[in-house]
Amino acid sequence: MEGIDVVELAREIAARMAPDALLDSDDVGALLKCSARYVTEVYALLPGFPKAVRLPGPGGRKGHPRWVRSAIMAWVEKHVSGRGTTGGRPREN
Repeated sequence: MEGIDVVELAREIAARMAPDALLDSDDVGALLKCSARYVTEVYALLPGFPKAVRLPGPGGRKGHPRWVRSAIMAWVEKHVSGRGTTGGRPREN
């Protein structure tokens, strides 16, 4: 596997798997099986979706949004466990 630093790749994976990891919209999109754009334009605006963290960037500007991995996973679990209890059309018998 020439050209790939396996140790660095392993560090990146481990860092993203930590419960307190800060994930960018690409990472959240990968978890939710959607695009980064969909995360920022749809999911991030939903009531109850975890609030983004914006660390200060150069010159005091706000950085790109980041989400705490454990908060995203809790939000997903809340919706997966509640599946089938609300919504949808009633079935015709």
